[in-house]
Amino acid sequence: MPHQLALIASEHKSTAAKCGVTARILQSLFFMVVVAVLLSTTAFAQQNGHYLQGITGLEDGSAPPPGFYVTYAPYLNLVNSVKGPDGNTLVNIDVNTVVHNMVFQMTTPKKFLGAWYGFEVIVPVVNTRLQGNEVSPSAQSAGLSDLYVAPLVLGWRKGQSTYLVEYGFYAPTGAFNPSNSFNPGLGFWEQQVQAGTTRYFDKKQLWNGSVLSTWEFNQTKSSEDLKPGPMTTFEYSFGRRLLHYSMNVGVAGYAYQKLSADSGSAVPAAVRGDLDRSFGLGPEFKYTNLKRHVSFDARYEPQFGVQSRTSGNTVVFTLTYLNMFRPK
Repeated sequence: MPHQLALIASEHKSTAAKCGVTARILQSLFFMVVVAVLLSTTAFAQQNGHYLQGITGLEDGSAPPPGFYVTYAPYLNLVNSVKGPDGNTLVNIDVNTVVHNMVFQMTTPKKFLGAWYGFEVIVPVVNTRLQGNEVSPSAQSAGLSDLYVAPLVLGWRKGQSTYLVEYGFYAPTGAFNPSNSFNPGLGFWEQQVQAGTTRYFDKKQLWNGSVLSTWEFNQTKSSEDLKPGPMTTFEYSFGRRLLHYSMNVGVAGYAYQKLSADSGSAVPAAVRGDLDRSFGLGPEFKYTNLKRHVSFDARYEPQFGVQSRTSGNTVVFTLTYLNMFRPK
């Protein structure tokens, strides 16, 4: 289209100018209509939590072995619609959100309660952060989001199974303005508890399955009388190792549910008492090269069964530098 307009302008400048003005007017009118429709969906918006559904996959019920790990994990949420409380489509849209996560994790050689002890810090940077599920194509917000700190990560290994328990919290370090639909931060403190397990089904430990539960407990938002209800996410996977254990291929999915409704005077009347939910399931590929100290992971999870929130597809990539400690 831009090349065609340039050609017309070179031959018929005056006509192109009139057409250009008309096109801009029509485009502006169309944009205003789209924004009006999208803003009308805020009546069905639920407050998001900090945890990114589908951010983990194969063998996520295991803590990493003793060592130091640095991971870059871009999380892409490719939104194509907004769903109502009954799962009906309120509007079709095309908005992409990217969260650039830098993960710093360490598992020490020391043991606590019979488990390897570790800790974790996640520094997320977003190009657009949804405050709830309000969506506007013109709204952009980039910057540091809310920092995640996990001072307690415990991992056990018993027989054919591993177990993971983690406690952490999100600090409202990202910028937040309650009058904006998009913010780098969410504007509230949140505590998070995780528990999971990975099971190896054969003696060679090639076939593997895992379940990881995440529980979110939120505080009231700053400058706004709204307390998000508690939320839970169950992530699961099933895979098989190949190429001398360096590759793990399988499927991964999740189920998310808000456990109780948001509270406070700032909760929209139309959604008071509502509970949002979503599900996702798709393929995953993971490759690890211990000699080069690198690991790569790719996961794609289309969403389904969504209610009272945005819906689309989730894509996650991870690139990890591994510096494992030699066992004594």
